Amino acid sequence: MRRSDVVFFLTGAAALVHETIWARLLSRLLGNQADATAVVLAVFMGGLGLGALLGARPARRVRAPRALFAGLEAFVGAWAVLSPWILSAMDPVDGLGPRALVAGLLLLPPTLAMGATFPLMGRLTIAERASSGAETSRFYGVNTLGACAGAILAPALLMPVLGMRMALVAGACLQGLAAVLVLGLRAPPAPPPAPLAAPASIGAGRGWRDPFLLVPLLFGASSLALEVVLTRVLVTVTGASVYAFAIVLAVYLFGIGAGSAQASSLLRRGEASARKLLTTCGLLIPLLSLLGVILLRWQLREPDLFASLANRLPERAGTFQLWASHALFAVLALLPAALAFGAALPAAVQVAASRDTRADVERVLARVYAANTLGALLGSLGAGFLLLPELGPRLAFAIAILPPLAAALLVPGRPLGRVGLAVAGGAVLALVALRPQRPENAPRLLFHTAGRYEMVAVEETVEPDGHVVRSLRLNGKVEASTAPVDVRLQRLLSHIPGLLHGHVRRALVIGMGTGMTAGSLLDLPTLKELRVVEIEPELKPATALFAEWNGPLLEDPRFEVRFADGRHELFKTGERFDLITADPLHVWARGSSDLYTLEYFQKMAEHLAPGGVASQWIGLYEISTLDSRTVIATWLGAFPHASAWLTAYDLALVGSLEPLEHDLSRVELPERVARALAPVGIHGGADIAALQVAGTEELKTFAGGIEPMRDDRPVLEFRAPFSYLSGYDVGTLAWAAREEYVESLPEASRERARVVRGLLREFLERLPQGLSAAAQHYGRELLALPPLERPREDE
Repeated sequence: MRRSDVVFFLTGAAALVHETIWARLLSRLLGNQADATAVVLAVFMGGLGLGALLGARPARRVRAPRALFAGLEAFVGAWAVLSPWILSAMDPVDGLGPRALVAGLLLLPPTLAMGATFPLMGRLTIAERASSGAETSRFYGVNTLGACAGAILAPALLMPVLGMRMALVAGACLQGLAAVLVLGLRAPPAPPPAPLAAPASIGAGRGWRDPFLLVPLLFGASSLALEVVLTRVLVTVTGASVYAFAIVLAVYLFGIGAGSAQASSLLRRGEASARKLLTTCGLLIPLLSLLGVILLRWQLREPDLFASLANRLPERAGTFQLWASHALFAVLALLPAALAFGAALPAAVQVAASRDTRADVERVLARVYAANTLGALLGSLGAGFLLLPELGPRLAFAIAILPPLAAALLVPGRPLGRVGLAVAGGAVLALVALRPQRPENAPRLLFHTAGRYEMVAVEETVEPDGHVVRSLRLNGKVEASTAPVDVRLQRLLSHIPGLLHGHVRRALVIGMGTGMTAGSLLDLPTLKELRVVEIEPELKPATALFAEWNGPLLEDPRFEVRFADGRHELFKTGERFDLITADPLHVWARGSSDLYTLEYFQKMAEHLAPGGVASQWIGLYEISTLDSRTVIATWLGAFPHASAWLTAYDLALVGSLEPLEHDLSRVELPERVARALAPVGIHGGADIAALQVAGTEELKTFAGGIEPMRDDRPVLEFRAPFSYLSGYDVGTLAWAAREEYVESLPEASRERARVVRGLLREFLERLPQGLSAAAQHYGRELLALPPLERPREDE
């Protein structure tokens, strides 16, 4: 291994660390909407391509290329360290222009510098023009393998242990080490002399007019489009945790890096071998992609990968076995094609260098890299914002694998026979891989689409007792359903704070879901305005399929929906609401911890009108007691007055800036509220009051010694996935089942509170015999509780 390999590996790792964190920090200012994401992606990739073009001439002419490389890396590292302070001086913005300005201010300086290092790598390693492809394959390969390491390093170690700011410092340290090492490299080779003239048949001096540059552009477009489409498919199987995304990305980057590195020996044989390799890659990528889909389908035993899929949990597996299975899925689907994509770029460099012999090697490198980056940008945006939402994953995949075939046709001296063979073979594989099928005994699929952010599906299943349950599945995970216990949770999450407030006029709900949480607020007779903020537009038609349970929400004149990032919307608005809540959202999903941080909860508190109240769900499944205590500690950091309420095997936290004096045991439920709660085992205010398990002081005691989660260190996003297979949070449920708090409740609710806690303890005792059976028994008993007897007037 050469010292330059270590240098380029370190810079690749640092670049991915910075990219991951910058995207996260910018999402808090710009939002996660489609246009905001597109702006960030365009600025980042555009900066890399433009930086390569601008850096080509200095890379060629500078007398001290090692010092220039070290200086660029030091600049990027310093910018990374300062970037959180730069962003902290900015407020959240809306609109394409302001978003582009903010993204440009943060990303253009470092990405221009990063892009400029690409031709410099060539200057530091390429001794003669004939070896340009082979040397590119080496430095591009190790740089991409470094990026693969960074894709794992950032979420698995740096961000959870150090936090966002210090993770950027750690990335800067990697760049600092690379800068020191590069200064110790041997003196770079003398620039190869350019010939005085070149045969016209080779295409000397064509520059940007050379149609061959379409080849790396098409490869780049296919590469990112395919990665976007298959990542969407894979996440429905693996779940949407930060580690699932990191594993998929790392496998893909590993394939590109390994493919590039392995191409070195072939490219040393000359330009003819490079053309042959490039054509072969163009022909193989569609075939390998189709083969990958077939292998993944075989491994999952799924007749159709592009239908509604469910998260897969290997039986009796631990967390690392789960992630190993995720890696296997990604390897089957992505690795073969990624190896070919990795080999294609250095091969394109070799062919381009042979075609335009008047251009410096550094300039050739910059042009090929810029064309490939532009193609990658177009492919990513096209797949994420056009192909998937408009055509669905099946056709999006089919279109994504076609550009390499077009690229193969543009390679000089292409073998036409192979093109025909590839097309024929691809057609056969396509019939096998893409033919729509529906598995036997599958749930009835009412709705399925690929949104801009999530795969959305609505399904119906028939329970053993004949009860039909309708479920909302997002990215393969059932987020909510019409199962009675689930309906109970979604309604209580709104009704408890609504009744505690007593006179809610304006309410805000973050997240649409099935619409049951939001729709329950429409039961409050005083409500005049209900606003829902939802990031995925495709949830609106999905929510309409739950009209029987949510209101119907979408037809109520008091209802308004805004398709935007909920956190971003809350941070930029100056409006106040009587009640703010959120549709249930799993804390382990990537990015969701931003809706559980102290800064977010404090912003909720700031937007409460006088006497306002907020509520927050804590799902006590697939979460640890430490994580539950962390959510509670964070909630207490924003709300001086708080309480916790047991819905079934979940908690609803309630918070306010002022004491809430309502005694729910004496509250007469409004007619619509009573009608909505009766089917889920709630028959009056005393039943609701019996569900309270803690007040402010009890919550402080339970969460004692736990630090609130802050924006800079969203530990739950990185820690909660370790509890994905752990079942119920027995520690928190046992705390909720304790008897001593019952005496603090209104007298009219105490007997019902003892009964509910007894059922909960029985549930915990039954858990070792089977989670599902215990949950079903507990739910049936809870929902079957009879109405409390009303006290006589003379009492």
